[in-house]
Amino acid sequence: MHRHWIIRVGLVIALFLGLRPVVHAANPPPAGHWKVAPETGRFASRLPGRNARNAWKGSVRTFENRPAWKPAPGARCEAPALGDDWTALTVLADVFIENVRGNYQGIVCRDRWGGPAGDVFGIVVAPDGAWMARVKTDAGQCALSAPATPGWHLLALTYDGARVRFFVDGRKVAEKAHRGVLAAEAETPLAFGTYSGSANGPLRGALREVRIWSVALGPQEIAEFAKTWNTEIVEARGKGFWFAQAADIHVTDTKSVEIVNDAVDAINADPRIAFSLWLGDLTRAADPDEMALARLALQRLTKPHYVVRGNHDLRTGVFEKEFGELHQRFEHGGWVFLLIDSNPGDKTPISQPERDWIREQLKTIAPATPIVLCTHHPLMPHTKAYRIAGANEVLALFKKHSLRACLSGHYHGNQEETVDGILFTTTACLSTTRSNFDGTQAKGYRLFRCQGNRIATEFVPVRARRTPPAE
Repeated sequence: MHRHWIIRVGLVIALFLGLRPVVHAANPPPAGHWKVAPETGRFASRLPGRNARNAWKGSVRTFENRPAWKPAPGARCEAPALGDDWTALTVLADVFIENVRGNYQGIVCRDRWGGPAGDVFGIVVAPDGAWMARVKTDAGQCALSAPATPGWHLLALTYDGARVRFFVDGRKVAEKAHRGVLAAEAETPLAFGTYSGSANGPLRGALREVRIWSVALGPQEIAEFAKTWNTEIVEARGKGFWFAQAADIHVTDTKSVEIVNDAVDAINADPRIAFSLWLGDLTRAADPDEMALARLALQRLTKPHYVVRGNHDLRTGVFEKEFGELHQRFEHGGWVFLLIDSNPGDKTPISQPERDWIREQLKTIAPATPIVLCTHHPLMPHTKAYRIAGANEVLALFKKHSLRACLSGHYHGNQEETVDGILFTTTACLSTTRSNFDGTQAKGYRLFRCQGNRIATEFVPVRARRTPPAE
């Protein structure tokens, strides 16, 4: 209590005399510093005395050409507590986020699951797709929020005894007045990739580096860190990235999943592939058991995957129960991917709500940002069959943007054409229950490479496992 009284009197005197809060012009050494170590496959402390309290389970993987540490599911990754009774704070985290919706995700925090009891500070992702940055002092808790997006981000939380600020990629996005000294919660460990004291709130992503200071870095200092970080990001993205795309798997039973398993194994084994797209007709007739079987097959993927609905998947609520939203947006390597529901397709244009959703997304995408549009039904100008009605009107929505590719399924056959700088593709089906419409025998998936604003593709054949003859 005596120490708390001295600290609080000091803060009051400083404010009374008109002194600025505790912000340092020169970067002092951090009190804690953890960074990915690719050579050991660990996320390790760079300072003595800050090693993990328990074994950290996880692996080092490459995300957009940058190595980062991905915590293992169900693992608790904690270090000794720091920050109790501090008068100021800075938390700086270099993090990759795969998905910002669905569940709470702990990034770096001394933050207990289920309420403010035991909390000190934390940066997390909320289920509604927002960053949440919190600081708790003896005067109460202060929480800031801002819209979150997937991909690489440099997140900074600062508290200077008078205000809490939150920065994303060097830019201040939220700020509130607050006071007091940081709460003293000796039993709340510092957690990485979860909440403190449990495996709740697992991170759907990976950490590259975390630094924590007992002072508040100023906006200019945060901007300098962001400038260096952004140079690394641009350099890494310049190397490009790869992804896979399949369609028309038409799952009916466990035997029909065998070729899908082969493709999943190949995608998992290819270190170049960052994620995969599955563009509809997951089932024979949208039977709930078929859809569940398709989800289980794709659940074996060890890298992020994104799914759209096909015309064979049309039964109210069945697709949504297993895979969620009918349209989605994500970003990777500076590219934006828009996945939309083109059903029922063929002679029926893409629905007005889907077009409105595209318009809303384009409002937040810079004109020069490369975009990939994914549908089940082809938008390809010279497809051999099944071009969806109103395709030209949909493409016109992108007139002032950099649409680089339109990827589709539905037509079981490999087609590629480039029109007005846009790559259009369809892909042979990945199914042993259906044939290719163009008479070819090869089944498989496509591999795409994006570099700069260019995209190229090739077809990867897959052979289904043969059931051994009965003895």
